[in-house]
Amino acid sequence: MKQCIRIGIRHNLIYLLMLIIFNFLRKVDLIVLDKLFEFNASMIFIIFMFFGEFLAGLIIYMYQISFLPSRKSNVSKGVKLISGPSEISPHDSKFKIYVLVFVISLFDFIEYLVSTYYIPQFKNISKTLEIRLSSFLTLSSALFFIYVLKLSIYKHHIFSLLIILACLIIIGISEYFFQHFDDKRTEKDFFIVLLSVLGVHFFNSLLDSVEKYLLEYDFVNAFKLLMLEGIFGTILSIIYLFIIRNNPFEQINNYNKNENTIINFIFLIICLCLYLLLSGGRNAYRVETNKIYSPMAKTLTDYILNPLFIVYYYIFDDDFIGGKQNKKNIFYFILNLILSIIVVFCGCIYNELLVLFCYNLEYDTHREVSIRAESKENIPDDEIDGEGSSEEDNEEENEKEDNPNDS
Repeated sequence: MKQCIRIGIRHNLIYLLMLIIFNFLRKVDLIVLDKLFEFNASMIFIIFMFFGEFLAGLIIYMYQISFLPSRKSNVSKGVKLISGPSEISPHDSKFKIYVLVFVISLFDFIEYLVSTYYIPQFKNISKTLEIRLSSFLTLSSALFFIYVLKLSIYKHHIFSLLIILACLIIIGISEYFFQHFDDKRTEKDFFIVLLSVLGVHFFNSLLDSVEKYLLEYDFVNAFKLLMLEGIFGTILSIIYLFIIRNNPFEQINNYNKNENTIINFIFLIICLCLYLLLSGGRNAYRVETNKIYSPMAKTLTDYILNPLFIVYYYIFDDDFIGGKQNKKNIFYFILNLILSIIVVFCGCIYNELLVLFCYNLEYDTHREVSIRAESKENIPDDEIDGEGSSEEDNEEENEKEDNPNDS
């Protein structure tokens, strides 16, 4: 019996795996900071995220230009090789490239500011709403990928996107009906958060698409790009803090004054330092994943662990509270858990980590295209052309039949 689903093994899956691990660890670190220290909705996360980007990009880029070229040899087996230019000329001017890098940093600043600073201030909205709608990243990134970068989309892509869109619509509608609105203000807050979440994911997909453009068409070094993003992002953050007159380190000072034990304060500093390091590692693998794969593959890593976090927030946190009784709603939880699993499954189908062998959905996948290409290489030319054997070939075959000992 033919298998309906197969795993699509691709090269460099380690980058996807490492990005998933760093996403998970940073999310756990945020949960610890929230639970143990009530440390959330702070501008310090933005500062640390961009500074982590800068450090990771700087360290890896300096390693590349300092050590990797020295390992290259212009001599192979005693023959001197002709070496070309070390860098490929970009299609755009340097000015345009730096403008695009600034635009990326601006998108990153906006989406991270809204996600980590403004949305957490709405306490009456589900904490998992943002992650449950994160598959909107795949939809918006796919649209940019198709209409901006002019790349092809196939049957299994369309199938996945339609299912993901249906799941997002169900999540949005059900979220409204499960919410209990005490007054018009709480209902207004819900729509503000909903639009903010979609805006966060929209800017995130814009970021990935412009980044992919610079990596593919202007041949910008991935880690030099990350370093520049960190610099521009840090500058934007400092300017914003100056405008709103917010000291991001004041929350740390207040915690130090209010706590009696030095151990708790040291543990807080360790968690914040971990956040900085994990942000740097996460973004290093993010930009490399975007370079090797596509923005859609990168977005899959943002929501592939959502079922796990949904279970955590339902069991250990006051989430999925719905109805007039204002208590945990098991149906509310199960519905979103099932939808999140379906979204992850379709995201894997889109990125060909899983291949469906039904309704011809497998035909344009990388795996099947490679198999057809290999089988075509093994077919003789006369069979490929469909011309059959030539007269000379027939004469040779007749001679072999007349003289079997010669063969």
